[in-house]
Amino acid sequence: MRKKITKCFLIILMIGLTTAGAASAENSLAAGAKGLSFGLTDGNIEISGRFFTAADLAVLAGFGFSVGSNDETTTDYALSVGLRKYLSKADFTPFVGLMVSYQRNEFVVVSGGPGSNTRTESERTLSVDGDFGAEYFFSKQVSAEAQVGIGLSDVHNVNGTDVDESQFGTFSSGVTVNFYFP
Repeated sequence: MRKKITKCFLIILMIGLTTAGAASAENSLAAGAKGLSFGLTDGNIEISGRFFTAADLAVLAGFGFSVGSNDETTTDYALSVGLRKYLSKADFTPFVGLMVSYQRNEFVVVSGGPGSNTRTESERTLSVDGDFGAEYFFSKQVSAEAQVGIGLSDVHNVNGTDVDESQFGTFSSGVTVNFYFP
């Protein structure tokens, strides 16, 4: 249900951004520019940075985390790196990218009744996602973006069961606020 709500929100946001008016191309898409981003991706908080090697190409690296998701005692950590290609230099610009992510989900398993034993299990995921979305610059240094990632994931120790699983589909969608520095 949360994924459906997130996807609907992203669609509404992208429609709103496309009708936001003419672009003035007054933004930070330039070689050597740096950015710091704060995002909400599938219920996880993500902090990332980007460095522009060219006016339309950025290298991205990020760290994500979530605590206590899905009414369980869980802790999720994620690391990601990738490349992003901007398809224009306007204030509203679509992009495509490639991200490689590693996620570790630690959760507490309770066995038995009151006073029972608990143990911590972990599930590890390696993902390769193709991202696409759009970014809108509110000013030269501040923008917001919406994105969806389609990719392949390899999950090890699914729910602490020592089972491996491969998955294909939409794995990441989210909204991010970006701050750029010259």
